[in-house]
Amino acid sequence: MCFSAEVSFGASAVISSVGVLAIKKSTSKEQKLFAMIPILFGIQQFCEGWLWVALQNEGFVITELIATYGFLIFAQLIWPIWVPLSAFTLEKNKRRKNLIGFSLAVGVILTAILAYRMSIYEVTAQIDAHHIFYTVGHFKSTNWWSGILYLLPAVFPFIFSSNKHINYLGIAMLLLFIVSKIFYLKYMISTWCMFAAVLSIYIFYILKKEQKEAMLH
Repeated sequence: MCFSAEVSFGASAVISSVGVLAIKKSTSKEQKLFAMIPILFGIQQFCEGWLWVALQNEGFVITELIATYGFLIFAQLIWPIWVPLSAFTLEKNKRRKNLIGFSLAVGVILTAILAYRMSIYEVTAQIDAHHIFYTVGHFKSTNWWSGILYLLPAVFPFIFSSNKHINYLGIAMLLLFIVSKIFYLKYMISTWCMFAAVLSIYIFYILKKEQKEAMLH
């Protein structure tokens, strides 16, 4: 599978458009954070699109810096909090809400650690074999165990949800995480974020179904 600026920009346009529709389908304030996920993924892919442009052309040093940090801020600082928080606000079952709350607490701690790491180590990105390889200091995504803790706040809150369709989304994200680990280990950050971004389109269907059920009641 090859990625490029065109793929990232195209994904950004489609996913962001679906995100706008998802927000329109949200019927309560509790759904807003969940509905905004596709738009945020669209922005993240837009950042990576510009990173492709910067890395493939000379004289885009500032663009490269902004795009690299822009993408990684979403990947490592926003998603570990946004995903569990969105699931937490939606959840009504007390036991499941406690599980999601624990995931959120882990996400806050993980975000603090990753933010500290990004602030003191050099952050770089480079094109390698039609993918972008990100590094933060000596920390790289080339070990099978790297990013496993990330799953607890970034994926499992959806699996913990009492909404079966949100469960399906979480399970699909987990499966694609495993696929990325097996086939794209070195490019894990870039590849899995793209997969998750495409999967976020399903959020529109979930909210559309919720809106339909709300109208029937």
